[in-house]
Amino acid sequence: MSNDTRGLLMLTAGLALAATLACGGSDGTIAPTGPTAGTLTVTLTTPNADDGAILLELSGPDMTQIAAGNASLYFRHAQDGTTITAVLVGDVEGGSLITFHVPDVDAVSSYSATIQQVADRGNALRGSLTGYSLTVD
Repeated sequence: MSNDTRGLLMLTAGLALAATLACGGSDGTIAPTGPTAGTLTVTLTTPNADDGAILLELSGPDMTQIAAGNASLYFRHAQDGTTITAVLVGDVEGGSLITFHVPDVDAVSSYSATIQQVADRGNALRGSLTGYSLTVD
């Protein structure tokens, strides 16, 4: 093999390695492109220690595999296009309320959750929702 041929092979191998590293991680793996499917969580912040039920709406595209974040809660939901109406009943506490699968977790800002009503464990509706909040992350 001539020096010119060896040089050309080394140059080609070097360019291939550089292209692989430029497109991937430092370990030479190819970096994923496009959306990353995964699970998002609706988290509740509550000012009360005796919540017994919450009715909420969750909005966003392509939500699937909707589940209660706390398996001890009674959970029912209905989906109408890009809106999910959900009720959770039991000892509702701050923390994870609902999980759902999305095609792109980096598009988290496309999803929102709104509290419609909250009741205490005696089934009395809260007169105010001040201090309550839901986050999607």
